[in-house]
Amino acid sequence: MKFTSIHEFAVLVFSSGSIKGCWFKRKPGRFVLKNHLSRTVNAENPAEDWKKIRKELGFGSDCIIFLAGNISRDGVFYRTTAPILPPRAMKEALTFELPGQLPREVTDEKIQFIPAGKIPDENELAVNTYAYTPAGLDKVTAILSQSLKKADYLLYPLLTLTLDDPPCFLPEIEPDFFFADGQWHDRTRWDDSMYGPWEKQFHEIFELPPKADFSVRDYLGCLLVARFAVSPDFSALCPGIQILPRKFRPGRLRKQLKIMALLLGLLAFGLIWEHGGNLVRSSQEQGRLQAERNNLENQVRRLKNKLKAGEKEQKELSRVLNQKPERNNVIERLADLSGLLPGNVMVQSLRWSDNAVDLTLRSEAEDLNLHQLLKPLTYWKVAQLQERRRGNDVTRNISLRLIPAKGDEP
Repeated sequence: MKFTSIHEFAVLVFSSGSIKGCWFKRKPGRFVLKNHLSRTVNAENPAEDWKKIRKELGFGSDCIIFLAGNISRDGVFYRTTAPILPPRAMKEALTFELPGQLPREVTDEKIQFIPAGKIPDENELAVNTYAYTPAGLDKVTAILSQSLKKADYLLYPLLTLTLDDPPCFLPEIEPDFFFADGQWHDRTRWDDSMYGPWEKQFHEIFELPPKADFSVRDYLGCLLVARFAVSPDFSALCPGIQILPRKFRPGRLRKQLKIMALLLGLLAFGLIWEHGGNLVRSSQEQGRLQAERNNLENQVRRLKNKLKAGEKEQKELSRVLNQKPERNNVIERLADLSGLLPGNVMVQSLRWSDNAVDLTLRSEAEDLNLHQLLKPLTYWKVAQLQERRRGNDVTRNISLRLIPAKGDEP
């Protein structure tokens, strides 16, 4: 047998005078009836008896609850035909033909439905339909809110009948009629031997207690709904019975989604904690290495500068050390040059090198003849002489280069 994804469920069938319950759990092979109970109901306070039967059956908050019964006192159940349509379109079609099915004027009736099967040799479905009033639904939900608090499904039990089912009589639901071959029949035509096919069928589907402890006829309504719950077509058929407002349905999927979101968040946090820590450590290590590299680059740059300065100093020292001692008479020659220059000539700059002496002179003398003045300096000769004067200024700027005379050096 092919099961649905349901693993545990309870069916509670209510009426004005009683409430019956069966609790099923899945095990390999088929569903087992774990417990069953029947209680009379106090018409003035039915919620208390509903609450007690749940406690006595023993199922928990994770158990799926099917609540079945006559939703409104003037509710009408019938079987009709409809084309093969999606659930929403089928509901619209059934609502449209509702006035022709009810024995009274239609006011604000709502419907729930379950396809009973495909009609042989026709492209239509037989559809079990139940019409109820919103006032009746409000009365049931009021009792539900005071007792069970939540239920997954609310339906009329005969909606689960199929085309091949034998006659069905539920005295707690319809005490004066039984349903057979798609029509209602007077109960005077009912024979208790008609329960026989039901007993055989349900003992094949479920693992039930011995007949001495459990009567199929007393819990036929519960077993009809249980058969619907374990049918392989349950998911495709249940949209037609979804009439309970959302606030009366358990938020199992929402709860699971919240738990999943929480677990995903914890997983993401763990991944971020693990890989984020590695990234932080890597970033810190990279920053440390970068700072160390910058420090080393600064040290190399300073060492290069010191090396260049040392090389320059080394060159100057080498130049001084390589000078010939006998020719190192700079002071005497400067004294000779200073003695030859007249008092009206000022030396602004002097640069002495191995190959030349460069001087910048300034003078206001008009008849200054440097070639003649410097002739006594036999160890030098004039290599370059330039004079510049700005406009009407009497001051002359003189650039003079002296180079060693042949066979001598400065």
